[in-house]
Amino acid sequence: MSRSADMALFAAPAVPARFRLRIDWPQVPVYGWLALIVLIPNLLLIGTSFLSVAGGRIKFEPTLANYVRLWNSAGFWRLLEQTFQFSLLGAFLGALVAYPMAYFVGRVVRNNRSILTVLVLVPLWISLLMRVFSWRLILGQNGVLNSSLVSSGVLDGPSSAFLYTGSSVVLTFAYISIPFIFVSTLNAFEKIPQSLIEASQDLDATSFQTFCHVIWPLTRRSLAIGFSLAFLVTVGDYVTPSMVGGINGTTLGVLISSQFGIASNWPFGAALSIALIAAVSIVVAVVLWSCPQRGVFSGDEAPSSAPPPAAGEGARLSYIGGAILYGAVVAFLYAPLLLMVVFSFNDSTLQAFPLHALTFKWYAELAGNSGLIAAGQRSLIVAVSVVIISSIVGTAFALVLHYRNLLYSRAVELLLTLPLAMPSVVLGIVMVLGTEIVGVPPGLARVVIGQASFIMPITMLMVLTRLRRLDPSLLEASLDLGASRLQSFLLIVLPLIRGAAIGGMLLGLTLSADEVMVTLFLAGPSQTLPIWVFNQMRFGFTPSVNAVFTLLGLFALSTVLIGQLIARRRAVET
Repeated sequence: MSRSADMALFAAPAVPARFRLRIDWPQVPVYGWLALIVLIPNLLLIGTSFLSVAGGRIKFEPTLANYVRLWNSAGFWRLLEQTFQFSLLGAFLGALVAYPMAYFVGRVVRNNRSILTVLVLVPLWISLLMRVFSWRLILGQNGVLNSSLVSSGVLDGPSSAFLYTGSSVVLTFAYISIPFIFVSTLNAFEKIPQSLIEASQDLDATSFQTFCHVIWPLTRRSLAIGFSLAFLVTVGDYVTPSMVGGINGTTLGVLISSQFGIASNWPFGAALSIALIAAVSIVVAVVLWSCPQRGVFSGDEAPSSAPPPAAGEGARLSYIGGAILYGAVVAFLYAPLLLMVVFSFNDSTLQAFPLHALTFKWYAELAGNSGLIAAGQRSLIVAVSVVIISSIVGTAFALVLHYRNLLYSRAVELLLTLPLAMPSVVLGIVMVLGTEIVGVPPGLARVVIGQASFIMPITMLMVLTRLRRLDPSLLEASLDLGASRLQSFLLIVLPLIRGAAIGGMLLGLTLSADEVMVTLFLAGPSQTLPIWVFNQMRFGFTPSVNAVFTLLGLFALSTVLIGQLIARRRAVET
């Protein structure tokens, strides 16, 4: 089948005539975004780290003083060690339970696997603030744990040993890490060809030997990626340590944010950020290096459903054990959230059992809170703006990356996704520097730019993944049958990538509605709803916060359900 000349839109441009300059215009926005949103702000961060402050003003004289100060600071090294201990231990504990859970769902369960998967992933869509704050309800002096221990006679009075400790930070980080590691490793378990397992069994290998020589080599890379992702999410988190760790849970992210806030020492804060990025890069590189990929998956080798369970008492006990582990972890993930929902209807301001009386007054109180309503309106404006920009730009960039012959396209793709791999506290600072240099004042415009920097790559990657799975002959056939380039895109390509684009929009909507760590640096006086709630929790708790989080949780769950319905409808249509 010959390729139509109209395929030029989706293929590399023709070689330019000699001595004639040709600009491939579809590539210009990609390089423009790369320069303005990624490269220039990061270069500004590096450049700022070599400046200094005197008399409250930045001195534009290159110096290594900030890095010398860091190198000689015992406090910095202790804080860096503590930060890594919290994040690595949290990710490790998360991996201890998420990895066997993924094996159970991916290789043992035969029915309702999609439901079991969604149950673990739903907490990822719930507000991070809600998930963190729920642990304060449990671990606080007047929390559920203390009230239960006191009422049962185990303790004479409430204890302060549960909250504002390093252990509470690690526990919360492990709670955050489980879904990330689960979803990363589940796909690897599902792709393992059953023929390899059967071949190992035919060679009289024990179950342990099969795991060591077949399953582990094929899944450890995915485990390392999930572990690294959980580590990246938590190592730059300064909200969780401040909410559940207090002084004992101080991390490097808290110190960095203070340098750009109270201390107003941007050069030293920039040096701290560069040091954190360098240390994080080393840790992630070591983790990935220590878990290389052994074996290659090709096509859809894995069975469409889990293999029949092995017979025998040992297999039955393994299945029961896996089911118990899965149920316990799901209960661990949902119990704090459900407690918050329950307390949102409690008439008492004391967050403890037994409940006093059922009431809706906390929800009614929200309706008359002008600050909350204004913050909610700002969040809606930001979320809609970010979703529109990210979906249009992300889809367009995916098309350009897939169909155009970009110079160093793989490097460009990786650089565009760089904000996803940056610790949140550093990304917030990078966006401050980038918007400051072009004169964008603190407010909603900055927030939209900052959030789009990491939400756009998500949409781009989702659409790009879908494009790479398409059969190129479909597009060729459309063009060869006389359809124009626009018609081929609208009638062939767009319907096939629409589900991925909508999925990116829904995910971007929930991420924007929940975002705190980057937005804190950019919002200024224009507080979005998560920032408003965060400030309420910092300066004084009221039970109406439970009502806010319950409504946000319902919004996230509704988004998940809509996404599932769209995915099922698309599956039926195709």
